[in-house]
Amino acid sequence: MKQVIQKWGKSFGIYLVLMILFPFVMPDEYYRSVGIIIGLHAIVTIGLCLVMGLAGQISLGQAAFWGIGAYTSAVLTTKYGLPPLVGLVAAAIVPGLFAFILGRAIAGLQGYYLAMATLAFGYIVQIGITEWEPVTGGASGMISIPRVPFFGDSELSMYYLIWAVVSCVLLFSLNVLNSRVGRAFRAIHKSEIAATSMGIDVRRFKLNAFVVSGMFAGISGGLYAHYMGILDPQPFGLHESIKFLTMVVVGGMTSIWGALIGTLVINFISEGLIAMSEFVPGLQGDIDTIVFGGILVLIIMFMPEGLVPRIRSLYEKSRAKKTKAKEELQRMERKATT
Repeated sequence: MKQVIQKWGKSFGIYLVLMILFPFVMPDEYYRSVGIIIGLHAIVTIGLCLVMGLAGQISLGQAAFWGIGAYTSAVLTTKYGLPPLVGLVAAAIVPGLFAFILGRAIAGLQGYYLAMATLAFGYIVQIGITEWEPVTGGASGMISIPRVPFFGDSELSMYYLIWAVVSCVLLFSLNVLNSRVGRAFRAIHKSEIAATSMGIDVRRFKLNAFVVSGMFAGISGGLYAHYMGILDPQPFGLHESIKFLTMVVVGGMTSIWGALIGTLVINFISEGLIAMSEFVPGLQGDIDTIVFGGILVLIIMFMPEGLVPRIRSLYEKSRAKKTKAKEELQRMERKATT
């Protein structure tokens, strides 16, 4: 934790200030709801960043874990009358168990085969949610899901609850990144063969990353259910998984901060498309899927490292040039005086 504070203390401080002030700068309920959705997506994408950027795995089923968490908490609170906090704990545990089972089953897969396996898992979960009507409500969904009691049940209290969870997830992930475990993950991402030769248990580390990612998605899903108050299977399919994947790739797969920035960028684009659809005839339907797919292709082609690593690289190059110019000027001044 000390290393995280030393390395990211200033960035985290700026993040906290912006997060706390946002509801007051944008007091409209609509913008607060956008901020809540961004926070919910950020929890998922940070977990996906651990899987893709550190463990080097491709997951197209993240929305499935999101849906499992959402329905777990919703069913426990509406059908069994359990408190929302108990539902949220279960929303983390149950997707974590599913991630563990799936991770063990696909441990030997890589690349496209891994992506196809997680894609199939996502379809299975969405079909299961739709068809298990006595429990999940089927295509009709569920209603009357209670809010989480966090200093009331207002939009503002929900905003701060969700972003408090985002902050905890962010701190945890940054701490992992700057620990021995994080160094092992980076070694696995660069070369599994080299990591294995150094004594790193590649399968165990990849499985741990997959489980943690599933738990993060489940927590976000549980919060989503209690925020929305209603659920249906539609948001938990391939479309949402591609959206999460795009957020991580745009921000930078190897950067935890990149996952957060990518979430902001893609959500702002999504809101812009919604606004444009009101004025441009025919700009509706699956246009966002086309746009996100196009963004994903362009990023992979022209900026595969993502926004945050590219900006950091340009900044470091600029600092290096300034330092070199300053040293050259000092050398010339010393030469002139002699």
